[in-house]
Amino acid sequence: MNEKLRVGYIGLGSLGAPIAACIARAGFPLTVYDLVPAAMDTVAEVGVVQATSPQEAAAASDLLCVCVRTDQDMIDLTRDGRVFSALGDGGVFIVHSTIAPLLAQELAEQAKPHGVSLLDCGVSRGGGGATVNGDLSIYLGGEAAAVEKARALLNCLGTWKLLGPVGKGMQGKLLNNLVSIANYGMAAHILELAEHLGFEREQMREMLMAGSAQGFAMRVAPGFVAPDRASNMMTLLGKDVELCRHLAESDNASLRALLASADSMVALLREKVRTK
Repeated sequence: MNEKLRVGYIGLGSLGAPIAACIARAGFPLTVYDLVPAAMDTVAEVGVVQATSPQEAAAASDLLCVCVRTDQDMIDLTRDGRVFSALGDGGVFIVHSTIAPLLAQELAEQAKPHGVSLLDCGVSRGGGGATVNGDLSIYLGGEAAAVEKARALLNCLGTWKLLGPVGKGMQGKLLNNLVSIANYGMAAHILELAEHLGFEREQMREMLMAGSAQGFAMRVAPGFVAPDRASNMMTLLGKDVELCRHLAESDNASLRALLASADSMVALLREKVRTK
């Protein structure tokens, strides 16, 4: 099966590069492209073809995965339709970026005249070994026929579930991100409060991790507010929080509660950036 499926990957950042490497190691012929040529060198050792344009990567592929940073980057990539045209009739365009669900739906409509199907394929557990070892959690939206075409690729990346039509994959991913960021906010602020009360921050974090407050957020959130990471984390988390604002009506009580904690995390990061 792998021999018949040619895969392209556009966007080789901190998430895209290890996913691309996982795909290549699984035996799929892989063509990659990134605006920064040096980014392609990071996956050279796993045996990939380096394209000189997005269209070249698309033309060499049956399945084209994209992991660009922002909604605007995705719009810029697809604006003129050339990447869909190069992918061609029967191709599947797979979105690994976290983008607005509505944008995913708009892209699916843009792809249709070119005979291209779209899957919005939100991925979680993207850090470290889960990406490299094909143990991602995948939130998938799209049509069943496109899923079948991409099944072997999806299986090599991790555990996936088709949640509904295009857009549902991004909604699922945003729900995951929203609860994660809300938890980061609570973890970071409890340590701020502990320090205010006179506790040594790391000592209290270790004690909290030994009790019922333990969890992933308590483990990683303190690192997010470190001076060398706060600016980048503010950008990344802030983008997702803004996307999450549109998941439901503004008066939805559950959304308001989650956003309050998520916003507190972004505000704390902003303060750390301002005072560093």
